[in-house]
Amino acid sequence: MIAPYSGGKTFIRGVKDYVKRYSSRPGLVPPEHVLIFDEAQRAFDAEQVLDKHGDVPGFIGGKSEPEHFIEFAERIPEWCAVIGLIGSGQEIHIGEEAGLVQWRDAVEGAADPMAWTVSGPPQLHDIFKGSKIRFEEAPSLSLDTEIRFHLAEELHQFVNQLLSGEPPQANAVLAEKLEKQGYHLRITASRETAEAYLRERYAENLEARFGLVASSRDRDLEKFVVANDYQSTKRVRFGPWYSDPEDAPGSFSCRHLLDAVTEFGAQGLELDAVLLAWGTDFMRENGRWTNRKARGYMHQARVKNPFQLRLNSYRVLLTRGRDGTVVFIPPLPELKETSEYLTKSGFRPLD
Repeated sequence: MIAPYSGGKTFIRGVKDYVKRYSSRPGLVPPEHVLIFDEAQRAFDAEQVLDKHGDVPGFIGGKSEPEHFIEFAERIPEWCAVIGLIGSGQEIHIGEEAGLVQWRDAVEGAADPMAWTVSGPPQLHDIFKGSKIRFEEAPSLSLDTEIRFHLAEELHQFVNQLLSGEPPQANAVLAEKLEKQGYHLRITASRETAEAYLRERYAENLEARFGLVASSRDRDLEKFVVANDYQSTKRVRFGPWYSDPEDAPGSFSCRHLLDAVTEFGAQGLELDAVLLAWGTDFMRENGRWTNRKARGYMHQARVKNPFQLRLNSYRVLLTRGRDGTVVFIPPLPELKETSEYLTKSGFRPLD
């Protein structure tokens, strides 16, 4: 949540804190006229909001985060704009699966829905199709110029095709284009080989950052000394992990390739290259992706689509490297088909 400075609070505020403040005080009016909700497609549904705020005195459940924000906005006199920053395929938490439809529902359920005008890129047209809400298409709101990956403009397209299960021949065409642009996709069954490749590639660049990433729901990577379990990853201090020099005393630098960061610690952040330890929680089986071996969720009944959460998590992990991605795929029988698919899709084997 991003809002102007007010009330002693910082410019950028957590959504949970903002909802807590205004949901329990119906008469409190936000001082801002512009509310910016980052990652709007990941807004919590009503059930998750209740879980996070149920113990707040005065809190009344039953509303999603979009519904709360529309209600907060309508308290503001004269005018208000709610701006949602949207990225596709980044929903990795329980309660984020409802997506952008929640914002349409929130405006439709507003005290005065006809007072609202929604402007968005053409991609959102279908969401508001058939709705009485005024929707204005604005192509300029589609931010389709990539600045994060300076070497690989087609990386997201490649990853989307890969996770959609496109024929490997089609993926390989894009992979070859990425290679020519200087973006390296590599694969190996040896973690030592993967580490040696990264250390050699960045031996002359001590400022470069490369690190070990892995899915939080895999159950087999611990056998290969990839500590992706909750207790291990919660001890990782992200600041030092991302920024410490490798040779600093007591360094926790990602360049040591010891501590793993999961999709939750990597989302929204990048490295120059990643060593992605591929797990059995998302693998190819009989020509399809499956999550049948994924570690279960504590609140299983609240998970609407565990497969989509796994797919989105690997989308995050596959797009953290600015210069390249090295996949370490353990030599397990159940990962053989996955290894073959990735190799045929353009990941070049490391000897």
